[in-house]
Amino acid sequence: MRNEPMAPVGGKLLVIVVRHGAGDRVARVARRAGALGGSILTGRGAVGNRLLQLLCLADTEKELVFVLAPEGDMPGIIGALRASPEICRKSTGIGFVLDVTAVVRNVRQALAPAPAADARPQGEAMKHSTGHQLIFAIVNAGYADDLMAAARAAGAGGGTILKARGTGTEEDAGFFGITIVPEKEVLLVLAANDAAPAIFAAVRSAPCLAEPGSGIIFRVAAEDFFPLGAQRP
Repeated sequence: MRNEPMAPVGGKLLVIVVRHGAGDRVARVARRAGALGGSILTGRGAVGNRLLQLLCLADTEKELVFVLAPEGDMPGIIGALRASPEICRKSTGIGFVLDVTAVVRNVRQALAPAPAADARPQGEAMKHSTGHQLIFAIVNAGYADDLMAAARAAGAGGGTILKARGTGTEEDAGFFGITIVPEKEVLLVLAANDAAPAIFAAVRSAPCLAEPGSGIIFRVAAEDFFPLGAQRP
């Protein structure tokens, strides 16, 4: 059978952060609302409550549900999640949407027509944001907690830490003059627009990032930020 050609299409990425064990429930409701599927990542939350830190209870297991859908379908999916008694009674969490400018998949299953090149003005995603940005850091294992401490000192309320692994090789290390650390951590911090620059500056200035090859950080606009359940985590 001949492989079908791949073509880029537009869409939105919905990210839901909930307690451990609730991800399947969220994915199920999203599918019923029209989502084609999703991916669930596990991690741990890092809250800023000093008493919980002293009691070693500050870190809690979290699940992140990633749902990719056409822009037009996303409001219905979000509405279904927020209105679902199955989620509101049993889960608390937060959700937000990231703009996806190009998705590559089989053209026969394309989510939507491919957008015209340069169809949207530069920075349009920021104009439609609901006042939040996602700070994203990929660092060597063991550094995420240091970055989270820097983020908290700059005003962040908390974040989520995921386990990951690098893809560098010994040849890369010899060429770039860096030390390859296979184990990685991903730190996600959601912050309001007015607080995000200071938090981002604090994270990028953390001493653990002074060594070349220790990590990268960036931030993107978060659209349609909303809480799930009776209270936010």
